[in-house]
Amino acid sequence: MQVAQERNPFADSASKLLRVALSSPAKAWGIRELSRMAQTSPALTILTLRQLQRVGLASRESPTEARFLDPVQLLRDWAAWYVMKQVKYYRFSISGVASPNAILKLLSKERAQLPGQWALTCMAGASLVAPFATFSEVHIHLPKAEQLRRSWQDVLRLTPDKLGPIHLIQPYYADSGSYGVQVIQKLPVVSAIQLYLDCYRYPVRGREQAEHILTQVLMPRWRNAR
Repeated sequence: MQVAQERNPFADSASKLLRVALSSPAKAWGIRELSRMAQTSPALTILTLRQLQRVGLASRESPTEARFLDPVQLLRDWAAWYVMKQVKYYRFSISGVASPNAILKLLSKERAQLPGQWALTCMAGASLVAPFATFSEVHIHLPKAEQLRRSWQDVLRLTPDKLGPIHLIQPYYADSGSYGVQVIQKLPVVSAIQLYLDCYRYPVRGREQAEHILTQVLMPRWRNAR
């Protein structure tokens, strides 16, 4: 069972390869270079590429090199697969702090006191990278959220609330989801790739926002990559 999962290019460990490769998708990647940058084994890299070759999303340029084909389709296939996965989250509210902008200001103010390798994602994160759709909730990518949420409650005075605007997400991509985190306006934000994936699964204008990230951020970046 574990071997089959590791061959899946969209699984946590293997997806690190995609995140690295999509930084420059037109490049012919050396197998060892890609493995080193993604911190995966060459064996896993080869198994992942084999799966992508079967569906026409990668080609082997030589025994030691590979090229990723059609990054847009690759990302959309990935998002369609990811949307089916369950992601655990915890919802909260803060007395007297309801608007997303007010929540973001509070997060910026208390950033140094908040534990964990957290970053904004989904619509709130997208609002700092490629604003497009209005939003009313703030999603926070927080590995080990189950263990850390009590500390977050203490720092921010969070109240558990099934309808609250603050979501602490125990991410499906606990490891690779933190790849490429950026800091914008003093707030950590997940990579544009992870933003696309998380927005795509968000029910209220999320796919519109995801496509905006694709056309305004990722595709121009890919055109300029070498």
